Parts: sequence; C-alpha cells; structure tokens
Amino acid sequence: MKSLSKSPDIISIAVQRREFIEGITLPLLSRLRLYDPSRKPRGLKKLGRKLGQAADVVIHEWMALPSTGIFTVRRADGSTGEYRFDAHQSAYLAYASRALFGGYELAETMFLEAMLARASCFYDVGANWGYYTLLAATHPRYHGKIYAFDVSDEMNQALSGMAKSLESQAIEVMGHGLSNRSGYSAISTDRAAHLIRVVAETDGQKLTDLSVPVVRLDELNITPPDMMKLDVEDHEFEVLQGGLKVLEQHQPIVLFESRNGDDGGKAGELLESYGYQLYGLQSWTGPETGIDLIPIHSDDAGSDCHLNLVAVPEGQESRWFGKVS
Repeated sequence: MKSLSKSPDIISIAVQRREFIEGITLPLLSRLRLYDPSRKPRGLKKLGRKLGQAADVVIHEWMALPSTGIFTVRRADGSTGEYRFDAHQSAYLAYASRALFGGYELAETMFLEAMLARASCFYDVGANWGYYTLLAATHPRYHGKIYAFDVSDEMNQALSGMAKSLESQAIEVMGHGLSNRSGYSAISTDRAAHLIRVVAETDGQKLTDLSVPVVRLDELNITPPDMMKLDVEDHEFEVLQGGLKVLEQHQPIVLFESRNGDDGGKAGELLESYGYQLYGLQSWTGPETGIDLIPIHSDDAGSDCHLNLVAVPEGQESRWFGKVS
C-alpha cells in the first residue's frame, strides 16, 4: 500500500475500533492453512501449511466432506449470534489470517465505522463473503438498508446464509454484479476463486466459458445509495459508468481501491468530472486509532501503487467529516 505525504488540508478522524466479529472457530485443516500475510512461511510452518492445503483438497474438495467454521458476531443491539460458514472457502481464510496477524482492512474498516452513522443507504458492491455488509449490519448507529452485490453464485449464497443466520432484515442480497451495461459478462480465472473478475473479452485475460449477470447501477429499482463501497477487481470504472445518473442526482460518497494505475486514474477522473473531490485514505494506530484523508488528484490515483480512495461530492465534506451529535 502506497504511503501518501501529509498536506495542510489533511482531514484526521479518530475512530474507535469495534470488534463485531468476536470469535473465529476453525477446524484443524483450516487452521493449518492460516498464514501471516506479511511474511513467507518457512521450515515447519511452510511444511504444515502445504500438508494442510493438500489434505484439505482431498477431504473437502475431492471427497466433498463439509468443513464448517463459526463466526461469533456482536449484533447492533448488543446480543451475539453465530454464523456458520464453509471453512474450505479461501475467502474466509484470507480474512481469518489477516485478522489474526495485524488486523483486516484497517483503513477501510475504520472509515466505514466512522461514516455509517451519517448514511441512510449503503451499497456493498463486490461484497464477496460479506465483511463490509456485516460491518454495516452490526453497526449500532446505522439504521438503513444494505444492498450487497456480487457476481459469484457461491458468495451470494453465503451472503444470504449470513443474513438468515443473524436474522438481519437490513441486508438484501441482489444476486448480480454491476457494470456499464446490463446482461451477462465473462469472468476471468487469473485470480483466487473468491476474487472473480468481470472482464471484457478484449482484455487479454484467460476467460472461462461462464458468464455472470450484471446490471447498470442506473437501472436498479431500489433505494438509491448515499454511500457506496466498490471492490470489484479493477472494474470500478465500468461500474461508475453504469451509474452516471446516480452520481449526478444522488451524489453518494464512494470508497474504492486503485490496484491498477490506469483503472484507478480513470475511475477518479470520472468522479472528478461529476464534482467529486478525491482523498487518499490511510489508517493510524497507537494509543488512539483513526484515519487520515489526504486530498489527491486523479493523476496521482493513476499511479502504479495500490491506493484506498474516497470520493466526496463537492461541498459535502462537512456532512461526512464534521462532528456527529
């Protein structure tokens, strides 16, 4: 993750971290597959992980025996509930590994933790297994609707199961992705199974013979968002292209990632053309925890570095970044 230099216009917000996932229970083979993302496993740890991965494939993939993990979740009302998930699925293990070794998506998590109290309708676009959907559903000061979008049938089933298990009436799983056209789009197989990517056939990616349903944001007949999180594997520009009316008429605040220089710059440039100010998002820890929002231009968002970006409609900074009573 690129570190941005400080500027006089930086916005710093103290955020108290909330542990809405209070416990993770995993079966043995899944525990063997956990890893520290900051370093490569060596020696016995490397051997143990390889053996765990091999055994996991044989038992849970070839033999199709279930592998069940449990999240213990703190609901918005303070009660606890359990969500049982497929512990063979790499998406959950990626979360568990990063949560165990230093924390999961700290900047994005603290940003949404701070901003959801000011929002009334949240779109989680590229929801995956539902970490940010769950963050919103358990937020004690967020009382709006949560619409979860993903192109993966497996992830959509997981999202629906999570909403049912936790008895959440706020979550609505849409069952499709978003793009710049409605219909069906091809997906690539060049990434981990839980990171399915929508691509154009001219992108030069290895495509499957599968297609996934996608819809333009402007064609949705649901409550429009005032907050959106986009994590769609370099498809952010196309999602925004399909929602120009939403950007113009409803002006949601947008949290998105720039992994690829060209795509990050294009998405940022489009948002700027609709009157948005871009900010680079960084977290800070210590005796207190919080986030910095650093003004940035789309030219900088088009760098080759991985950036977390926030786009705020011009003139709405006080709504989102001012004090909440």
